[in-house]
Amino acid sequence: MYTVGQLSKHTGVSIRTLHYYEKLGLLRPARNENNQYRLYGEKDILRLQQITILKKMHFKLNEIGEFLDQDATRSEPESNLTLWNNTLEQQLAVVKEQQERLSKVEHLLFSTIYAIRASGKISLDEMLGFIRELDQPQGKFRQDVFTPEEMESLPLNNQNDSISMEWADILKDVHTCKMEPPDSEASRLLAIRISDYAERAFQGNAELAEKYWDYITPGDDRSARVYGMTTETMRYIEMILDRWTVQNPDDQQ
Repeated sequence: MYTVGQLSKHTGVSIRTLHYYEKLGLLRPARNENNQYRLYGEKDILRLQQITILKKMHFKLNEIGEFLDQDATRSEPESNLTLWNNTLEQQLAVVKEQQERLSKVEHLLFSTIYAIRASGKISLDEMLGFIRELDQPQGKFRQDVFTPEEMESLPLNNQNDSISMEWADILKDVHTCKMEPPDSEASRLLAIRISDYAERAFQGNAELAEKYWDYITPGDDRSARVYGMTTETMRYIEMILDRWTVQNPDDQQ
């Protein structure tokens, strides 16, 4: 058992905060019969651990109280080990839910940075489109097309991968050059960059590269499935790659 001072020293939670938690009913320490000092046992430490973690996840104190009350209404007594295990599993489920929300925000930030870098401008309409995507299941269509192993190898799938931003730079140059003739020097150099990028992005897997190209080809509504990859853009890329391939057949072996 710990006194309030001892518990404060061991946990770093101030005595004032411990008293406040007791006032709210979050902690219910026992009392020493002789001097009425507060005494905190193992279950109190567990509740304090719950409170601390839930606060770190920005739960309000009244929400934490509801969570703890639900935990206390179990009909069957449990051993301390089972209680700790179940409580931690519940907290892990909450953390995972928070991670999913943060992942969506990360996707929004990455998509906006990528779009600005690829287009060289800020489009509020596109940002609103990205925000609308946050409320929709992500990657469902990709999962219907690609195997889990293929998903791991897809470009633009890893938001922390520098190769994603490399394609944004290439795409910006594609938009600048797409009115150039396919046999121009600018188009030739761009074709070399794209070919080199594809080789690295797909790790030499030509079959996966072809499958991905078919996947991102705009549908009947001609809207881009991947940012910036419109029908016009893809047609230009195909033309310059086809011409470069014809002129450099040895590089395709």
